Amino acid sequence: MPTAAVTGSGRGIGRAIAVRLARDGYRVVVNAKRGRDEAEETLRLVREAGGDGAVVMADVSSREGCRALVQEAVKLFGAFDVWVNNAGLGLYSRFLDADDRVIEKQLEATLKSVIYCSQEAAKAMRDGGVIINVASIAGLTPFYGLSIYSAAKAAVINLTKALAVELAPRIRVNAVAPGVVRTKMGESLLRLLGVSEEEYARRNTLLGKLVSPEDVAEAVAALIKIPTITGQVVVVDSGETLKHGSAL
Repeated sequence: MPTAAVTGSGRGIGRAIAVRLARDGYRVVVNAKRGRDEAEETLRLVREAGGDGAVVMADVSSREGCRALVQEAVKLFGAFDVWVNNAGLGLYSRFLDADDRVIEKQLEATLKSVIYCSQEAAKAMRDGGVIINVASIAGLTPFYGLSIYSAAKAAVINLTKALAVELAPRIRVNAVAPGVVRTKMGESLLRLLGVSEEEYARRNTLLGKLVSPEDVAEAVAALIKIPTITGQVVVVDSGETLKHGSAL
């Protein structure tokens, strides 16, 4: 049975990816920084979907946390096949108001976690392995009040391409860039903007609906399955980047 690890999979996009991979027969290492109950719920859903796995609590914003997660995954299941860098953090703040703590927390959780975990995971990954980075359309087009998050996600996108070059042919590296997704983070943004999900989707997407976590998970599964795709970024945004403008 192949093995995958998904950072930040206690809820939201990470949970959907973990469950989707379980449907493809993966053992899934479910990871969260805190909230063991949520992580255990993800593991329960993974098993219901036909997979298996384990929960490993670790803070992947640090080198030590990424190393501990990789080491525990290897101890449990041996070398693994897929690593999904999903953990991230976006904090709304105008650029001139962003203090060092706001800046560092976002860079650590959103960018450094991808760097650290990719380094540690690649060393332990089987030939033919796959790394998937969950980026964001914020890394492609600016969102007012999310300048640091946007910068970090843009770096993730470029890092994806750089790793695809450096790790080929042993490991493929790709990314997905979701638009606003129906998750806790997405809901908090809509509350901040003072609009409903329906109104935001009508104004800001071509298809009139928000992306679901399961939509993103399907894109991740496809990138894992297709053996000739590397260094690419798949946008899953209901046409949001094409309609994106000054509405935010």
